[in-house]
Amino acid sequence: MLITYVNSDASVNIENQAFTHVGLTHRARLGFKARTLGKMMAFWLSSTDVSDRAVALVEWRIAQHIVPVLSDKGIPWALMDRSPPADPGLLGRLQWRSWSQAWKLAKRVDAPGLVVSAAHQAFVAQKTGHQRATVIQAGVDLNRFEPAEKQSTFTMVYHGRLDRHRGLLACAMLAQKARSEGLEVDMMFIGEGDLLPALERLADANDFIHVHKPMKQEELAPLLGSCHLGLLPMPKRTAWMLASPLKRSEFLASGLPVFGIDHQGHRLAGVESDWFTLAPQEDFHADGLEVLRRHMGTERQHSAAARTYAESNLGWSISVEALMGVLDDLHHSES
Repeated sequence: MLITYVNSDASVNIENQAFTHVGLTHRARLGFKARTLGKMMAFWLSSTDVSDRAVALVEWRIAQHIVPVLSDKGIPWALMDRSPPADPGLLGRLQWRSWSQAWKLAKRVDAPGLVVSAAHQAFVAQKTGHQRATVIQAGVDLNRFEPAEKQSTFTMVYHGRLDRHRGLLACAMLAQKARSEGLEVDMMFIGEGDLLPALERLADANDFIHVHKPMKQEELAPLLGSCHLGLLPMPKRTAWMLASPLKRSEFLASGLPVFGIDHQGHRLAGVESDWFTLAPQEDFHADGLEVLRRHMGTERQHSAAARTYAESNLGWSISVEALMGVLDDLHHSES
């Protein structure tokens, strides 16, 4: 199998004969990035000789531009939806329109889809009528993300987008409340976004709040492993209710118990345990303080249990097996 990965990143030489990367770098105004990239991809595909055994995975944001070319070339395809639109306001409304059009296009030609959770799968079926979606959950590299020597101070951590609508200030406030209750707790944020300046100001004023810019996985993994509790503060909004957050898998693989807001995007099916606790949004601080007290006394036991769950349920092998099933079906549909 030869995989060609096409996106907007600068081209990267991959030291593996089974992979090639095509980088279509571009500049576009906010709101026009997917349209610009989609047109560039369509031009690239139109002018490229593609194997008659090829199949394609198409991200929903560029589907309306690339699918007509795939159809002309007779290339079977599946629609990939790693996340529905999360942006608020006008941009979000425009993205939802593109999302809906992409799924309805897949339904019209009976193309399969890839989603990240059972809730996501049900949402797609309800909103678009598409019934051929396969769940490919966010897997994690268990060899890279693993427990490490812990920070000297009990440390809560969030990593990912540092945007205003993700509930991050509630994490900082939880750390402040814990400190006021006599709990020696630090809060670490890793990432970038429109809330970054405000978080950096909080870090300047409070020595128990730490902010790091985005880092490579080889730097991120040991840092996560050195923390004590992973936080999932994202509120009960459609984008996160349908998600399978990669950070959840990375926390658990790193041996971190998890605390977060209770909604279906954060839940683990069949898991009710001291090392995985979700609370209603209005109780995030009160329940969070209880979680901190509980984990600060039994952190080693809960860390081992979180890691054991990750080893059994969250490795990439499970996701790859599901994906290979979809690719095999596409290949046979071409025959």
